[in-house]
Amino acid sequence: MQQILLIATGGTIACRETAQGLSPVLDGAALLQELPVLRAWCTVSVCDLLRLDSTDLTAGDRMQIARTVWENRARYDGFVIAHGTDTLSYTAALLHHVLREIDKPVILTGSMLPMGAPGSDAPRNLLDACRTAVSGRAGVFAVLHGKVIEGCRVIKRHSSEMDAFLSAGTPPAAAINPDGTLTWQAPPQPPGTPSLVQQIDPHVLLVKLIPDLAPSFFQALHGYPHVIIEAFGAGGVPARLEDAVRGLIRSGTRVYITSQCTEGGADLHKYEVGRRAEKMGAVSLGLRTTEDALAAVMCGEL
Repeated sequence: MQQILLIATGGTIACRETAQGLSPVLDGAALLQELPVLRAWCTVSVCDLLRLDSTDLTAGDRMQIARTVWENRARYDGFVIAHGTDTLSYTAALLHHVLREIDKPVILTGSMLPMGAPGSDAPRNLLDACRTAVSGRAGVFAVLHGKVIEGCRVIKRHSSEMDAFLSAGTPPAAAINPDGTLTWQAPPQPPGTPSLVQQIDPHVLLVKLIPDLAPSFFQALHGYPHVIIEAFGAGGVPARLEDAVRGLIRSGTRVYITSQCTEGGADLHKYEVGRRAEKMGAVSLGLRTTEDALAAVMCGEL
């Protein structure tokens, strides 16, 4: 029987109503009590690592999750991470980059309603995550609402609907059928040598362009290690901001450009405004999601 480690971190899936609103109070064992069927086809151990609303998770917390997976990878066949949905996409992207070429399934899941609430999606999502964890498909994935999404492509598109997540730029890696079987669309990742990124640099600032952003804004950022500009459309820097961004780059800040659009990405070769930005030293992030771009920069890949 396959051995799975459930890493509990809090989130809505673990919440109960309190005087201050929903708060994550359930531990991993309490979550598993709702899924007795698991005992028939896998053995699940529990690591109660954190008990936080995912809004409160830091890069240090995410690295703690990654190290827990890494340090236990020889003991388990797969990992399930119970996580809040609000920042699940950020954790999935970072784990994708930090757990390089991981040779075990690492599955993040959560829910839009707490475990035990009427109509909750928590039992289905946690059960599907465990099914995916025993599938043998290596890599980091998110499993939500019957979809298996690659860790670097996860986007939360809705704040309250059950079907809250999408796979950016490509169909989901797999679908989970009503009978619990998986239909994979994406090919398996090529085998490699697993490694753990030991150090990351969380000093990455995301700046969303708005039509009337003042050029003086960028002066406050001089010397900051990394700045990602979420630009309009295919990407570029408005002419009235070019001198300010050029000064930011000359101060030693590494500047990247992505798109505010959910699909299509940045293409700095398409328009003159994009080519001017590239000429001044801005780096296109292409088809990467914002979450994936942040993780790649933090891991020193860009």
